[in-house]
Amino acid sequence: MRRAWLLASVLSLCAPLTQAADGAALFAQHCATCHQADGSGTVGLAPPLQGEHWQRLGADRNYLAQVITHGLSGLIVVNGQRFISSMPAFAGQLNDEQLAAIASHLQGLQQRPGPAYSADEIATARSSAGSPPQSRALRMQLLK
Repeated sequence: MRRAWLLASVLSLCAPLTQAADGAALFAQHCATCHQADGSGTVGLAPPLQGEHWQRLGADRNYLAQVITHGLSGLIVVNGQRFISSMPAFAGQLNDEQLAAIASHLQGLQQRPGPAYSADEIATARSSAGSPPQSRALRMQLLK
């Protein structure tokens, strides 16, 4: 009886580690406060995470991985609206699987076809050099 209880306890502790991350729930918890649940953004604070500009930004799968792992800061303009803010890096708060789930959820909000983001893609971005200003520079380059 004691062994069965011990086995059940160990399995219950391991279960959360094997469950797939829920991108919508993670987005709601970590991103929606600024970007809104539907990704429409907050005027002057957080830009929309959907729209025509994402067709170009999303064409480089590395861009979203860079931003969510290393953050983004400085002035950006979307549809004539100015946003001066600083998005924090989430690499220190969330693991690669969780960030991949958020990126895949965003891809769905943006109605961009393609494979879901993988933890390996996020790990590559995490291990590469990056900073909020570098994310902004990449954004500007992609939107030229």
